[in-house]
Amino acid sequence: MTRTIVQVGDPTLRLIASEIPLSDIHGTRVQSIIKDMKALLASEEYGVAIAAPQVGESLRLFIVASKGLITSKRKKRKPENESAMDDDYLQGLPESKDEVYINPVLVKMSRGKKDKHEGCLSVRGKWGEVPRAEKATVRAFNERGEKFERGASGFLAHIFQHEMDHLDGVLYIDKATSVYDESTGGDRQET
Repeated sequence: MTRTIVQVGDPTLRLIASEIPLSDIHGTRVQSIIKDMKALLASEEYGVAIAAPQVGESLRLFIVASKGLITSKRKKRKPENESAMDDDYLQGLPESKDEVYINPVLVKMSRGKKDKHEGCLSVRGKWGEVPRAEKATVRAFNERGEKFERGASGFLAHIFQHEMDHLDGVLYIDKATSVYDESTGGDRQET
């Protein structure tokens, strides 16, 4: 089965996703979904994460791409006067692999929120500002069925919250304080 990224209007995006039985993690279906999600994510120039509902599967699963993890590290460690995409800076960062989160649960979030610039592979051509907690901790299982917990701040915490929303049938446009069209060069429209 060839999966594609579904777009706003697809009913799967509005469902509360089902947990994956731990005994199914090693099964062909779940592993196939993970493989397809990784391939789709790798094909997206600006995509940093994807949730199973975005490929038409109402399951509690999301993947953070290695480029999302590197971007998060870069933003955290980058000196203020350096470009966020500076190649010399990127060379100093360790290589990362895509991270798989199965049955994730947000176990902790900071109280303070900050507006974050946000887009979505399932809401093409739009961007918005969304209030997100600065820190978040997720507990989940990886694709090998091993339980783990990962705390994050800044960009990665932002990714966690966006993907967890997908698993609860929520799109960033539901929470955005403003949404604007990509084609208008950032002209903002209130939602």
